[in-house]
Amino acid sequence: MDKQRKTELIQRSLGLRHKLKVHDSMKNPETHEELSVMLLCKWEFEDELKAIEEVLLESRIKNVAAKKAAIERENDRLDQELQEEMRETANQAPMTAKKKKKPSEAK
Repeated sequence: MDKQRKTELIQRSLGLRHKLKVHDSMKNPETHEELSVMLLCKWEFEDELKAIEEVLLESRIKNVAAKKAAIERENDRLDQELQEEMRETANQAPMTAKKKKKPSEAK
């Protein structure tokens, strides 16, 4: 999903949240018919808001997975380079035990 579409969905969700706040601040309906119409309208807003939130959440989950995979690939590449460098260093300078001089020989 591109950034423009995400932005549109976020803006729509903000608008729906505002409409829900307006619904909550309205005076209580006087009849059951008015109450049922108001509840249906509110539920439509809530359902659309929930759908948008789920779509955005799925997009974020995919985005996090992609970024995590990229970081892990980079870590693997760096680990492999480090191991190769360590092997090259070990091959260039083989470990040899140097004989320490005795204190009497040092003079």
